[in-house]
Order: sequence, then structure tokens, then C-alpha cells
Amino acid sequence: MKQKLLKRYQALPSTVKTSMWFTLCNFLQRGSACIVVPIFTRLLPPKEYGICNVYFALFDFFILFTSLKLPYEGLNNGLIRYEEDKDGYTSSILGLITVMTVIMAGVYLLFRPWIDAFCGLSGFLMAVMFVQLLCNPPLMLWTNRERFDFRYRLPAAVTLISTVANPTLAVLAVLYVTHTSNMQSAAEIGFIAEARILASAVVQTVFGILCAVILFWRGRCFYKKEYWRFALGFNLPLLSYYISQSLLNQSDRIMINYYTGSGDAAVYSVAYSAGTLMLLLISAVNGSFNPWMYKKLKAKRSCDIVPTAAALCLIMGAATLAMMALAPDLVTILAAEDYRAAVWVIPPVAASVFFVFVYMMFANVEMYFGAVRGISVISVIAGAANVLLNAYFIPAMGYMAAGWTTLVCYALLALLHFMLARRACRQNQMQIREVFPKRTLLLVSAAVVCAAPLMLWIYTVPYLRYAVFVSEMLLLFLFRKKIAAEWNTLKQREEGPHV
Repeated sequence: MKQKLLKRYQALPSTVKTSMWFTLCNFLQRGSACIVVPIFTRLLPPKEYGICNVYFALFDFFILFTSLKLPYEGLNNGLIRYEEDKDGYTSSILGLITVMTVIMAGVYLLFRPWIDAFCGLSGFLMAVMFVQLLCNPPLMLWTNRERFDFRYRLPAAVTLISTVANPTLAVLAVLYVTHTSNMQSAAEIGFIAEARILASAVVQTVFGILCAVILFWRGRCFYKKEYWRFALGFNLPLLSYYISQSLLNQSDRIMINYYTGSGDAAVYSVAYSAGTLMLLLISAVNGSFNPWMYKKLKAKRSCDIVPTAAALCLIMGAATLAMMALAPDLVTILAAEDYRAAVWVIPPVAASVFFVFVYMMFANVEMYFGAVRGISVISVIAGAANVLLNAYFIPAMGYMAAGWTTLVCYALLALLHFMLARRACRQNQMQIREVFPKRTLLLVSAAVVCAAPLMLWIYTVPYLRYAVFVSEMLLLFLFRKKIAAEWNTLKQREEGPHV
């Protein structure tokens, strides 16, 4: 049996192997981020855990300006355009990112007092962040460059090593600090958060320096005007979209830290981590649904999409309600008693993640028809709305309001994507009802939104929330054959004669 499986694996094309290994590595990275939450919430006091989460949120925001996401979006297009000098193009892009990072560091030094006050981080942590901003892009460039040429062994090994080494070294660093100094004094000074962040930065910095040396040695090109002009021309117009997406994902924790402190940011981050579990499911579902839907649209068989989309919507709605019902149990697993208040934030966060699934379905249609002009505009609208709502409601009502503002903004984004998808369908002589079950989407979305505040009352009656969960499990069991049939339809590699 093992030899048979091995032969099948060896017979796979390099493209399939590369896709499979990178998908596995991506899943492991996201999964490990969830796995380490229960460890660090028990090792770090809430204030320290909040500082760590704010640091990582700020890093994800600042890297947009220092890299313009060139290691991702701009790299493949440039490698295709300059196929005769792929190594030179890659090293030139690294040179561009290095220059932008140094410029950003200069801007930070000029406005350091104001930036530090807003970020709520020490000067030491900001210095560590800029080292990471300098060393993260080489690793990403090298990884995606290898992927472009279907070389997966070394990138997979590096990903696996860093996935294990990062949390392991961070746990050891935190344990060392807490055991060699008084826990309370270390927390007051901020040593525990700094130890956790520094350990993660060391792993990334080591791999980043090695990758930078490899890329510059291969390409031997730091600056080439044509390459820089092409990369900037391709990615700069997308910056507003990247920023708005980052504001939707990261601004909550940053603004909670600014208005109410890192302790509240820590509690909110636990709820956000619970929502990440749903994102893993959404990624898996969309990864299968998207290519299948494209094939059906190409074959002019959009009628086949409607029942599958309806089934997936019901499944995701049920998963969202299950997460809401089990929120107290999830928090018990993910965090210590100090983070118990995260229970009250999970319902709106879980509902927000459901709307991520909804808007991704609509966005798939927009991408298929090439109707992408409006995506940046509606993303900016949703991102700006999130910041404005947070700026008003967090000071007025506390950090828990951020969960509800996030829900409002993701529901708004889903609605705006629906409008864009409807316009794209009309421009291609279709009606959106031919692709998506509007009534089912509306009813499930309304049920999820109504369930979020209702769950806050249900939490006070433990038996009732377990009844909700058991009822869902019974429904899934009764419809298991239909669900399995829909999933098998998505996973089919060979299409029928109509496709």
C-alpha cells in the first residue's frame, strides 16, 4: 500500500507537487499560530500578550509600505516579463525593498515620539520591528522565486523548520525570563513580551539574511531602472487596496491598545484567534469551490453552481453558529482565566468571518469576469468605515465594541461585493441569481447576524447553548450524504461531458 502511494506521488507532475507542498506549509503555518495561543496565553500576563499581538499587527501594517507586497503580487509578473533575467529581476526587487525600508526607518526616526506614542511599543521593539521588516522580504522573495520554478523541497524544509523553531525558541525565551527574574517586575518592565517577540525575530532574521545573500549572489543586481519602474508601476496602484484590507484585519487591536491599553487588546486577540479557526475552514472550502466554479462558468453551466453555493452557505452558517455556541469552551482551551472576557467578543467576530466567506464567493465572480476596478474602492470604503467606527465606539463603549464594528464593516464589504458581482454578471449577459442563491444567502446571513447578540444571552444558560450545538450536529448527520455529495462534486478532477 505504501509503495503504491509512493509511486502515485512520484508520478505526479512537479506543478502538482509544488502546489501540494506549499498548501501544506501554509496550513501548518496557520495551524501553528492557533496551536501556540493556549501556550502563550498561559505564559504571558494579558498586558504582555497584548503587546505581542499589537506588535505583530503593526508589523503586518508597516510591511505594506516597506515592501508594497512585491514579494507576492509583483514578483511573478516580473519573472514572466523578464524571463531571460529572472535572478537579476529578483535581486533588483530586493534592492528596491531594502531602499524603501531604509527610507521608512528614516521617517520613523524623524517622527519617533509621535509614532511611539501611537503604537504603544518601546523603542527597542520598534528597532526589532525594522530589522524584521528588512529581513522578512528576502525570505518571501526566495520562497516565491523557488515556487515559480516548481522547486519545493528547500522552501518546504525551511518553512517546516521555522514553523517549529519560531514558537519553540519563543517559549524557551519566555520561560528563561520568567524564571531568572521576578514575574511581576519582568512584566512591569516589558521583558516578557520583548523575549517572546525577539525570539521570533531571530528565527526570521537568520533565514532572511541567508536568503538575501543567496538572491544577491545569484542576481548580482541591486538597482535597475527598468525593473524598479515596472515593479512600482504594478504594485503602487494596489497599495490602497492592501492598506484597506490591513485596516480591516489589524486596526482593531492597534486602536484598542491606543484607547484602552494592551490588556484589552490581549483579550480581543484571543477572540480573534478563535475566528482564525474559521478562516482555515474558509480557505479549504474556497480553494476547492473557486476553480470548480470557474470551470462551470466557462462551460456556461452556472445553474450547477446555485445548489452547491447554497449548500456551502448553509454549512458555513452552521459552523459559525457552532463556534458561537462553543465560545466559552473555546476560550477555556485557548486561554487562562484572565482572558475569560473574550467569550463576549467571539459572536460578532465569528459572524464577521462568515461574511468573509460570503464576500469571497462574490469576489470569485468578479475575478473571473475581470471586473476588478471597483474592488480597491469598496475595500477602502470598508477599511475607512472600520477605523472611523472604532475611533468613535471604542472610547465610548470599550474594546468589545470593536467586534461589532468589525461585523458591520465586513457585512458592508459583502454587500458592496454583491453589487460589483451583480454588475459583472449583467455586463456578461447573466443574472446573479443564475450563479448564487440570493434568498438562501440573505436568510443565512440574517440568521447569523441575529444569532450574534442572542448568543450573549444564551451564554448565561449553558444547557441551552449545548442544545444549539447538538441540534446542529443532528442536522449535519441527517444531511451527511448530501453534504458529502456536494464536497465530492467540488473535488472531482475529471469533469463530465458538459464541461
